[in-house]
Amino acid sequence: MNSGYLSLILLCITLILFASGWKELYVRSISHKGMLLFFALWLVGSSFSITIKQVHIQLVYILVFLISVGILYVTQGFIHKLHLLSIGLLLGSLHFLLQQLLEMDPILIVRNSDWDIAILLAFIAVVLQRSALEQIAAISIGYLLGDMYQAGIHPVGGYHHIGHSTFQDQWWLSVFTARTMTIILQAVYNGCRSVIRSWMERKGGWRK
Repeated sequence: MNSGYLSLILLCITLILFASGWKELYVRSISHKGMLLFFALWLVGSSFSITIKQVHIQLVYILVFLISVGILYVTQGFIHKLHLLSIGLLLGSLHFLLQQLLEMDPILIVRNSDWDIAILLAFIAVVLQRSALEQIAAISIGYLLGDMYQAGIHPVGGYHHIGHSTFQDQWWLSVFTARTMTIILQAVYNGCRSVIRSWMERKGGWRK
């Protein structure tokens, strides 16, 4: 599959899920109008770019940057903001490290190097952060930094490309995977808690 198509496929899947009533599970705190605006801006941003000196910037990169800044702004507490920023810095460093490792040793690639990295970063994000908005912000900061690092050492045609199709695919795959994994884990946790509670109630009833 050519790069860029995965992000569009996941965008369509997300639209279908939200239309089916799954929005409250994935991103409860964002309104329907806000989500529609995001999807519209993403489609526009993925189609247009700007060039500043030797840096070629896809407008999607700026959109993800604004999302990160917005979530950091509404996050309560300086320490909480700093913690969220530190998770993003960690993910960005891991993104760059994994990219370099897979380039040096392709035998580590399971299916597709970009997809492998995206799924691994999603798993780390789930372990470090559960809140929907903060999870998205941490992943976004990670990709903003990781893509900047990568573009800095690998110019193409004399230009540093950031926010390109691979960035879009990885961002969507990480965010979608992280939110889906979080929902599944929460459902499993709630189910196990209900079973244990029911078992404890029965046990207490038998003792009586």
